[in-house]
Amino acid sequence: MDTAFTTEKETIPVGESVHRILAEDVFSAITMPPFNKSMVDGFAIQKKDIGDELVIEGLIPAGETEDYLLQQGHCMKIMTGAPVPNGADMVVMVEDVDVQDNMIRIKNQRSSVNISPMGEDIREGDLVLPNGTLIKPFHSGILATIGLDSVHVYKKPSIGIIVTGNEIIEPGKKLEKGQIYNCNGTQLISFCRSLDLEAEYYGIVEDTYKATEEAIRFALEKHDVLIITGGVSMGELDYVAPAIKNSGLNVCFDSIAAQPGRPLVFARNEQKFCFGMPGNPVSGLVLFETIVKPMLYRIMGHEFFAPVFPFVLGQTISRKKAVRKSWYPVKLDPEGTVSPLIYHGSAHISAYANAFGIMFLDIGELEKKAGETIYVRQI
Repeated sequence: MDTAFTTEKETIPVGESVHRILAEDVFSAITMPPFNKSMVDGFAIQKKDIGDELVIEGLIPAGETEDYLLQQGHCMKIMTGAPVPNGADMVVMVEDVDVQDNMIRIKNQRSSVNISPMGEDIREGDLVLPNGTLIKPFHSGILATIGLDSVHVYKKPSIGIIVTGNEIIEPGKKLEKGQIYNCNGTQLISFCRSLDLEAEYYGIVEDTYKATEEAIRFALEKHDVLIITGGVSMGELDYVAPAIKNSGLNVCFDSIAAQPGRPLVFARNEQKFCFGMPGNPVSGLVLFETIVKPMLYRIMGHEFFAPVFPFVLGQTISRKKAVRKSWYPVKLDPEGTVSPLIYHGSAHISAYANAFGIMFLDIGELEKKAGETIYVRQI
């Protein structure tokens, strides 16, 4: 990932920027608030007058542009968000004041100041959001607060998805003996959409070397990232790995020490990435979450860190071999602990129906006992 390419930049409206990656450091050209601002509806006074009867001099609404000077012994009615008049150093809430005719007396003489001073939130020249920020709804609000109506972001990578396997058919068709439905295509498209990325789906490619290589070459011509499922193991009809190798990309690795997902092919050149994943759907789920998603974000200039939280394990989990890092779906217990779900292996996608997240046993770990602290990656 350290050598991932980055997509080009484009300018888009701030109102359309949520889920995009900021491609510039954003500095504020203004101070916020741009004046001493009343935080409540009430009366602007001089603090030294708090025990006296005060003459109501006028009203300052939010949006007022005229400058006022408050004299000793006077007060001004003021609305939330309005500029505090010169000379005032306190705003007393309307609930803390008795009003008689054109005079007030303050009931709560321990009133807060209730003034947001000029520049309390942001000062001109402050770095508001750094390059690489994944823009969330509140970020768009921050950008609008400093007056921006457009922003530079990294372009979305173009993504292609290929599914392989003679036994695979699309949902909606009748299953024949020896067939299974294609869930990988739908799952991967949905994963991309969860990142606000669109992927072009090329359908199911038959298990021949010619068909596999042609599909890979064609998709690589069009896309920055290609994701392929199936055909990456050592079987007689597994053609994806050699087809990728002959497509003009450099194969960086063809397996990882992880379960599920060990036979993962990753190939690249300067401007394209290709992932060849196992065909079992849990492998695709785990690999997308742990490898593909961070890489897609890196391409768009963002360092993605998955939400990982410590939990107490509610039930012991164990395995017979510990040569790979193994991922397991977990559920959240009523007691606030987490426990492993019933899970039969990398084809058992329905095990994730009630998954709160995934936990792992690291290389060399045969078990985690109930009561131990584990780390759960939310999905």
